[in-house]
Amino acid sequence: MWIKRRHLLVHNYSLVGYLLAPHPTIMDHCLINKTMKHVDAAENLVTKLLLNPALVGMDREREKARLINTFHAEYRDFSCRMGHFSRVHIWVSAENPLEKAYRWHQNYSLLYTEVLGKLACLVTSKILGIGTAERNWKQVKAVKSGQRTNTGVLKAKHQVMIYSQYQAMKAQARITRMSCAGKLWTDDDFKCCMMDEYCGDIEADLAREKAGRDNEVRNFRAWQEQWEKKKLGPTGDKIFEARLLRKYAGIKFIDIDSNPHRVFRVHPSTMQFEKERGNNHYSVVGIMDGFDLEKPLDEEGNHSLYEPWETSPDFYECVKLYYEGSTEVNLLTKEDCDSDVE
Repeated sequence: MWIKRRHLLVHNYSLVGYLLAPHPTIMDHCLINKTMKHVDAAENLVTKLLLNPALVGMDREREKARLINTFHAEYRDFSCRMGHFSRVHIWVSAENPLEKAYRWHQNYSLLYTEVLGKLACLVTSKILGIGTAERNWKQVKAVKSGQRTNTGVLKAKHQVMIYSQYQAMKAQARITRMSCAGKLWTDDDFKCCMMDEYCGDIEADLAREKAGRDNEVRNFRAWQEQWEKKKLGPTGDKIFEARLLRKYAGIKFIDIDSNPHRVFRVHPSTMQFEKERGNNHYSVVGIMDGFDLEKPLDEEGNHSLYEPWETSPDFYECVKLYYEGSTEVNLLTKEDCDSDVE
């Protein structure tokens, strides 16, 4: 789910926003996890947002180099809390979870830096998620309703800003008032969420589910069932892949042809699509100890620790060999199931 949407969420604005966030927790995390992609994103935005577009040729390159060099010098002071950023009280303000990053930079870096303050104010004030956009559109519809549908863009913008600020202040005042009175959560909220006063029913349900999973014996049909022989197109079928994973994910087997024997476990979330003329199919991905599930299959460190296996009779023999005499998985054969049906 994350990889599918990553390109929409990890872009230059979000990378530089992470780089210039003044909250101490984010800064400490950034010092350890910062990479060249964050630096490249900052340099790209300095060029895009702050470089004078009227400059051309070597004048443009010299000004670009000066701005980027200035940014790196100012960022060094910012990350190490030196120079204008050495004042203790500004970092006390940054620890406040309600302090907005762009407001902090407007107060404490915009007036003291040439590049970093402007860039930080531009970047950290951007709307990155759909939640704020949805709320903004709701406020626009509230302002431009009825006979006010033809309100001009600039006038509507000003009215929406005033209206949204009023709504936010009103909501915050209501939360503060209820919190002081001890009424932030009422009995109706717990009933709506189907919880008792101390969430004891949820805790009991979770305990029962965990006990059931611990005592559960997995049934595995050790043959290629009829539904697995579905004809596939050249692009595969994600729903069919998910159904296959439900059957095979986590199953262990021994490679009897290797010396010494190797033990594999079926990857819990990935299958490999094999394109063959007239026989497009999915193969299970057998992984060995040391395989990092957080990384892609072919990334360095993983590529030698996995192997695709077709669900052939040989594969099922390897599964039976591993679980021979085991009580962890109950292996079912086709003959057993056919006799039960009869």
